[in-house]
Amino acid sequence: MIAPLLYIGPGMSVGAIVLVLLIGGLVLFSLGYIVYLRIKRMGKKKDK
Repeated sequence: MIAPLLYIGPGMSVGAIVLVLLIGGLVLFSLGYIVYLRIKRMGKKKDK
């Protein structure tokens, strides 16, 4: 009776892959934004 409830199906793995890719993309975007802000701040100090 409990065996059919353990089957997660093929759709669950696709959702997990998409979730991992979204989290990885968010991490890369945030790191890139931090680097962008530091470069922007260094550029402002050189102008003054």
